[in-house]
Amino acid sequence: MINLDDYRSGYAKNHCVYNEVENAKVTDFYNYYSQNGEDGVLEKMFEVLDIQKGTFVNGGCDDIHDHSNVRRLVSTHGWDGLFIEPNEKMLSQGKINLKEDERIKGGDFKFHNSFLSVNEDDESITNILGDYYIGETQFDLLTLHIDSYEYWVLEDFLSGHYDAKVILVGYNFSQTESVTAPKYCIPKIGHKSITDNFFSSSASALNKLARKYGFELVSICKPNNLIFINQYYNEGRFKVYEPLDTDDFYWEGDTFTNGKRANITEGWVKI
Repeated sequence: MINLDDYRSGYAKNHCVYNEVENAKVTDFYNYYSQNGEDGVLEKMFEVLDIQKGTFVNGGCDDIHDHSNVRRLVSTHGWDGLFIEPNEKMLSQGKINLKEDERIKGGDFKFHNSFLSVNEDDESITNILGDYYIGETQFDLLTLHIDSYEYWVLEDFLSGHYDAKVILVGYNFSQTESVTAPKYCIPKIGHKSITDNFFSSSASALNKLARKYGFELVSICKPNNLIFINQYYNEGRFKVYEPLDTDDFYWEGDTFTNGKRANITEGWVKI
């Protein structure tokens, strides 16, 4: 059984969480793009699943470069997919970054400029997918890192007629209870989540939701992202976080983070 956390590649050397990890790789933004080793975890997963070239949905893609969890799949494995980003300037820069990458030959890329939420019909992930993928219902990878409605958007996706083999979702490392930011919270565009801790959902809440729909938590790229696999495709291949312990996902922060971020304790929704 494979422990996917052993395959983290792409996190920056001297990252506050991984200071003690031996042989930490420097994120050089040519071969590795992810924030905390997600590149290596995803690469290993799809190698084992024998998915050489897949299709993704990337919610909150930023500039498809800095902290991108799909860029390595695109640049080195030829993946196709949909990029969703509310910041039009960032999305435009993302198109440029892809165009200037000589490793990318062709590629069936789609770009959508909007928020993801359950507050407006045109922000619903199921409605957006319906505009771009007629007849397709299953994707190889769904990533959601939008610093706001992760829980609600993921629920919208899982409760509809779309599905994914692997799901990567951003979580709130400062919350230990099963809680989420509400449906109508303010999104934090451009990494502004550093200003306070009122964003996204706890690992406990997201794990509870994912398990309800048959997904298993197989990697925690602490302190930012959880990676799940549809249990149908796992079949005992990858080690599962069961039970999920607080120490697995909680991070108390460092001097820089705690000095920048206000700790908000009210307004959370218990799940």
